Amino acid sequence: MGASRVVRSPVLLVLLVAPFFGEGLSGSSPPFELLLPWNLAFMAALYGCGALVCREVAHRFGLGFTGLVLLAIAYAVWEEALVDRYWFFPQFWADSGVGTYSVVWHTNVLLATHLTVFHTALSICASVLVVEWFLPQARARTWVGRPGLVLAGLVLAATPVIYGEFDQRPPIPVLVAAGALLIAVVVTAFLVGRRRRSASATFSRRRPDTAMLGDDVPRPRRGLGVLAFACLAAHWILTYAVAETGLVWPLGVALSLLPVAIGLVLVPRLAVTGPYGSDGRRVVAGLLAFFVLLDLLIALVGQYDMVLSAIAAAWLAWWLYTRRAATGLEAADRPPPHPVG
Repeated sequence: MGASRVVRSPVLLVLLVAPFFGEGLSGSSPPFELLLPWNLAFMAALYGCGALVCREVAHRFGLGFTGLVLLAIAYAVWEEALVDRYWFFPQFWADSGVGTYSVVWHTNVLLATHLTVFHTALSICASVLVVEWFLPQARARTWVGRPGLVLAGLVLAATPVIYGEFDQRPPIPVLVAAGALLIAVVVTAFLVGRRRRSASATFSRRRPDTAMLGDDVPRPRRGLGVLAFACLAAHWILTYAVAETGLVWPLGVALSLLPVAIGLVLVPRLAVTGPYGSDGRRVVAGLLAFFVLLDLLIALVGQYDMVLSAIAAAWLAWWLYTRRAATGLEAADRPPPHPVG
């Protein structure tokens, strides 16, 4: 299979991009380990099939980007609560430096929320967006047929059997609660995604987007990349620092999530394009820029192959930041104008 075929296939591309974003960027699986055939195969099954299923479900059912985000949250619950089970893994808490801070009902709340933020933003949403930016012609169509989607779902469902941390099993009611949370998030994705999609379409009919009237596409907000970088860096630092502050855990968890909340509020307000336009690319470039620095820091403490991750992330961030909007995407993804009066 030639490299050109991989680049032209959104399915093959997402099967490679998602593992790199989910494992390679953070150093969980350094490049030399990630590229081992058996490791890459499993990560493609977990991250790649996860991103593919989330994208295809959101696309087929018209859930929009909001639905994709919520499905990504559900994926984060699946991976970290039901496959890796790092929510319930004291050894992982200790290795992270967080310890037993914020442990409630066998669950480390601080690390659970942190891992959810990471997988939602990078493992799923950024992976899907990057593939659609590489292949803009694939954005308006499904990537696999129904049998392919079923197969990807079955592979994803089998990942706990292949790798599940069964020796770190919390009490059954805790796992049942995690499963119920996953189902609740998926249901919310369908309810909220369809509702927001319908509301956006209705408003667009009432007041057409000025881009559709022939106006020039607005200039993207250059500062959004810096904002995304700052919010992620602050969240990352606070997550691993609040345990040492002496704050009671609800305040500590809230403080670690504050930069994420700020980003979620400010980015949509400042953006002049939708998530698939230039502003979305600048946000993802800002997120990747943070991991360039993180990977270089990891390399300095002895994991030298993380330099390769830093180089790959830096190239991709630069490509996203400098690439011009694909024809038709920028205007189509501008948010509907706010009502006047």
